[in-house]
Amino acid sequence: MENKSQTVNNNIPNKEVSDQKTPCKKILLVEDDLITQDVIKFFLKGLYNVDIAHNAESAMEFIRSNKYIAILMDINLGKGKSGIEITKDIRKIEGYENIPIIAETAFAMRGDKEEFLAAGCDYYIAKPFSKEDIRNILLAVDVDHPH
Repeated sequence: MENKSQTVNNNIPNKEVSDQKTPCKKILLVEDDLITQDVIKFFLKGLYNVDIAHNAESAMEFIRSNKYIAILMDINLGKGKSGIEITKDIRKIEGYENIPIIAETAFAMRGDKEEFLAAGCDYYIAKPFSKEDIRNILLAVDVDHPH
């Protein structure tokens, strides 16, 4: 039986804790939508250990205390900083200058992908995406950025 706990306070990051064996590859998901958080966790279960930050403050807290192989970054996080602003902040942190950042967003108009890549994201995936889509982009990260 799986034992999970999540922190719900808006100033403290959510982190899934499980007594099951967790994969060694760790990614940070910066996403404010609870349904999208659950879908991505489900899609990546057994492949990646996923920490979840719901805003800029919790993202930066996770980054200061963890090492990730990649970051999945929602672009529109509602109130507060955007995913682009957080990406720029992350790029200034020692050890995170070259971390692969994947823009995951509902912005899918012509030019959006190029805008996010120019702003510091390394990859782009449009919502809605399939389990195969998200796994393939993370596989590309593994190939392009071996750990």
